[in-house]
Amino acid sequence: MKASWGGPFNGQDFRKKIFFDLLDNLSLNTIVETGTYQGTTTALFLSTSLPVYSTESHHRYYGYSLTRFLTKWQNLRLYRMDSRDFLRSLAAATSFPKQNIFFYLDAHWENDLPLREEIEIIVSYWRQSVIMIDDFCVPGTDYEYDNYGEGKALNLDYLYPVIVKNLIPIFFPAVGADGETGAKRGAVVLGTDCDIGSKLEHIATLKKFNQEIYMG
Repeated sequence: MKASWGGPFNGQDFRKKIFFDLLDNLSLNTIVETGTYQGTTTALFLSTSLPVYSTESHHRYYGYSLTRFLTKWQNLRLYRMDSRDFLRSLAAATSFPKQNIFFYLDAHWENDLPLREEIEIIVSYWRQSVIMIDDFCVPGTDYEYDNYGEGKALNLDYLYPVIVKNLIPIFFPAVGADGETGAKRGAVVLGTDCDIGSKLEHIATLKKFNQEIYMG
C-alpha cells in the first residue's frame, strides 16, 4: 500500500523546492491535482492559499480526503471523478482560468494509465501552464518510477506520441536520486507551450531535456 510516502511529494525535499521555485518564478494562479489519494500533497498545495482543484476516483480515499479537508480549507474544490472527465469539465467551465495553472498528475495506478489523455486535454486548453508528473522515469538516474509491464512504464517512450505531436518542452530534476530525500520517486515537468518552456529554462532546480537527441 502506498500510504503517504513520508509526506508531501513522497517526502522529497528537492521536489518541494522545484514546486516552490515554479510558484516563485512563474505567474501560476491555480493548482489542479489528479489523484488526491489521502491528501498528503494536497495539504501542501492548500498551504499556498491558491485555489486547489483535486479529484480522486476511489470512493474510500475520496471520503477520507473530504472529511479531512472541507471543514478547514476554503480554497479546495474536491471531486470524485475520473481524472480525464475532471480535466474536461474544468476545460468546459467558462469561469475556470485557461492559463498559468500548475497541474500535478498522480492518478495513474496499475491498469489505468490516463497520462497521455490527461496531457492531450491540458495542452489543448491551457496556455502558459506547467505539468508535473509523479512516479516518472528520469533517464540516467536511480529514481524509482512506475512500471506496469510492456508499454505501461511511465517514461518518455510512453509519452512519445503526445510529446511529438504537441512539441512539449521537457524538464527533469537538476539532481539525481542521491540528492533527493524521502521515497526518491522520479518526476518530469512539462510545459504546455514553448513560451512557458523558455521560462522553465531559467529555473535552477530543473534541467532541460534535449528532445532533438531523443527524437533522433
